[in-house]
Amino acid sequence: MSKNSMEVQGQQGKIKIASDVIMVITKKAVEEVKGIISFSGGISKGVVDTTNRKNNPRKGVNVENEEKQVVINLSVAIEYGVVIPDVIKEVQQKVKSAIETMTEITVEKVNVYVQDIKIS
Repeated sequence: MSKNSMEVQGQQGKIKIASDVIMVITKKAVEEVKGIISFSGGISKGVVDTTNRKNNPRKGVNVENEEKQVVINLSVAIEYGVVIPDVIKEVQQKVKSAIETMTEITVEKVNVYVQDIKIS
């Protein structure tokens, strides 16, 4: 199995799911969480404008393939005034649920790094 895909055993054979698919599922799940403004490109990069999120599914999301599970590393910018732990717990829950429901791949961890806060 390549590092760019995960394998799931289906009833009729193997199913390979690309890491980019997992990234897109992650981003869609996070977009549903109130208080998340955007995804940032990593520890050293700035905040990505929300219009750029759809253009590059790799920005702000890193998928680490393990044997039969994945670890999601996600960098976000949040809205000022939200309760950060509550928002991050909701992100973790939604991402894990969405990936496991849609792909049957086990999500071991969803690590969320708050990189910025936006004051309106």
